[in-house]
Amino acid sequence: MHEDLVGYLLGALEPHEMDRVARWLRDDPQARAELAQIERSLKPLEESFRVVEPPPADLISKTLANLPPGGPLEEGEATPTLAPMRVEIDPPPDSSVSWLDWVGGVTAAVIIMGLLLPSLAQGRFESRKAACQDQLREFGLAITRFVNQNPQERLPAVAEEGPEAFAGVYAVRLDETGLIGDPSLRWCPSLDVPGQHEVALTGLNEIASVEDLHAASVDRLRQIQRFVGGHYAYTLGVIEHDRLASPRYESRSSFAVMSDAPLTGVSTAEDWSRRVGHSGTGINVLFEDGRVQFIPVSSLDSMPDHPLLNHHGEVEAGVNIDDASLAPSWRPPFVNVRQR
Repeated sequence: MHEDLVGYLLGALEPHEMDRVARWLRDDPQARAELAQIERSLKPLEESFRVVEPPPADLISKTLANLPPGGPLEEGEATPTLAPMRVEIDPPPDSSVSWLDWVGGVTAAVIIMGLLLPSLAQGRFESRKAACQDQLREFGLAITRFVNQNPQERLPAVAEEGPEAFAGVYAVRLDETGLIGDPSLRWCPSLDVPGQHEVALTGLNEIASVEDLHAASVDRLRQIQRFVGGHYAYTLGVIEHDRLASPRYESRSSFAVMSDAPLTGVSTAEDWSRRVGHSGTGINVLFEDGRVQFIPVSSLDSMPDHPLLNHHGEVEAGVNIDDASLAPSWRPPFVNVRQR
């Protein structure tokens, strides 16, 4: 099954196979541990990946055309050279392989590796992005069920002040109603889950309850607020009738409900472009109608409603009922908020 896990990470399996492996991972902790080990092994390759232009189609023919003519070397014959760099290579004794064959083979191998490694890294990148989108879709289903249980059909609410006044309380409210079956959904596959030391300090394997928030010390509350929402950004709420309110669910195709987000704090649009996941290229966004879309960083500012900033360009609650504004777990709805 090791090969299935590698194929799952690279997105190289058939759709029904991807579904089978996804179910296996949900049910088998050992499989998830092995998947995490494979991810750590492949991470250096992904981190060094940069999108590059593909080589020209005639690269091999041009390379071979520029090599000097050659054949089997006779005894005492001088080894051909390539200008301007001089290369002298003696063939193995009694070898029937010509110098030209050797150079051509090496050249072809280098070209193949140059084509293969970016493809593997790109496949890895696309697989992680797709896995993150699947997790957001699961959140979307949980949100739909939450709304159906809410008399006013509103999304999970961020409090205006107090221990519940932070974006990540969104996950707390979903879990409180039994709608998050697996707490690991909070961790985006493209970002590292915090280390075991932080797990021990914050109880990352579980989602804190509302009672935990109110009973926590100041330091403990800060830890919960930072980690409880995982790697995702949640709505900070909107201003309705001059008060902070939870957005009313209207299945809007342009209203962002959740998205990818790093754990580190951000304050400006420039910070977002430097600190988003998926190699800094963009974010997955869950919209109110259930659609999940990958938005490149370069396209965020051109959107009519920037998902990560309100209409004033701030990481605060939306200024009106149609102004979506998402933020990392720890972020309060306003800069100056009393939380205790």
